[in-house]
Amino acid sequence: MATVQILKDLGEQMGLKRTQLKDFIKEQQELEREERNRLTEEQDKQRAEQDKQRESEKEQREQRIQQDKDEKFRLAQMEREREKEQREREKEQSEEKQREYQREKDEKDREFEIERSLKGIRWILNYR
Repeated sequence: MATVQILKDLGEQMGLKRTQLKDFIKEQQELEREERNRLTEEQDKQRAEQDKQRESEKEQREQRIQQDKDEKFRLAQMEREREKEQREREKEQSEEKQREYQREKDEKDREFEIERSLKGIRWILNYR
């Protein structure tokens, strides 16, 4: 930023006097002001774009985090379902073993009763 003294010296070196020199200084100051305003606007625009970019990146990170949470929840839910199905299969197998055991026991009991009845009949037949 040129000071008034520098602009005055420059104008005098160009051969400007009084009104022309004042107009020159005002014109240069106005140009400098416009340049500062333009730079400020560009910086503001860049900051706004950077803010927008950061916000977009933040939203994307938050979306990825939410997607990860959703995926973890879904996987956990699938695991719970798989465990539930496994427990149900194990329960069914246990019940089937219990039923098989009971059938075998009933069969042995019937065989025992038949054998006992046969022994009783044989005893009766032998002692008549």
